[in-house]
Amino acid sequence: MQLSKFLATYFYTTEELCQTLSIDEDTLGAWQQSSLFPKPSYCLQSQLECSSYSGIYQCEEYQDYYPRGAASWGQLIIKHDINSSCQAFNYFAQHYSAQLSKLTEQGFAIDEELFGAEIDEHLQQVWQQFLCSKYGVLTQNGLVEEAVQLDVAKLLIDDITELRTKTGLSADERQALHKALKLMNRALSHGTGNEGKNTLRYRYIDSVVAKYDLSVK
Repeated sequence: MQLSKFLATYFYTTEELCQTLSIDEDTLGAWQQSSLFPKPSYCLQSQLECSSYSGIYQCEEYQDYYPRGAASWGQLIIKHDINSSCQAFNYFAQHYSAQLSKLTEQGFAIDEELFGAEIDEHLQQVWQQFLCSKYGVLTQNGLVEEAVQLDVAKLLIDDITELRTKTGLSADERQALHKALKLMNRALSHGTGNEGKNTLRYRYIDSVVAKYDLSVK
């Protein structure tokens, strides 16, 4: 898929995002300056050559793109009148923790040992990654629940396969791995198809499925 089509299909431009939220660009910038709202996922700089009846000229265009799920986070900021980074983090932490609990109820083995840190420390780390729009690039919509699904699936896959070095798996391990792969597959970005082997999809799904003869269907 062409990058322009990919961005137009799965992302909002700054103008589109602001229209969706009924805010102006100054408000969006203020949210970002105050660490309430993520940075854009993609920043496009285009060198254009235009040919028309008036002649040929060149120009540059700049456009920022946000995942469609960013609108949900903006609506939360508006609804709860969030005006400090501390408030925003608390809502993020509550939402993230609630999604962790849901995954635990679904049978995923989640504990602090899995994260390699206490949950409060982990939440601080992922909050900063959320603000940097890591999840806006890596997940389908940049939603908090997708961030949780991605984080948990990645850690489980690493744990079960010993960082994808284990040569063989037991029946129980294969079952747990298959479940983690399906969880990651639900959360991961569609991608343009041009990223090659640099994506999480290749490293954590395609190569793992091939290595252990699995399927994510």
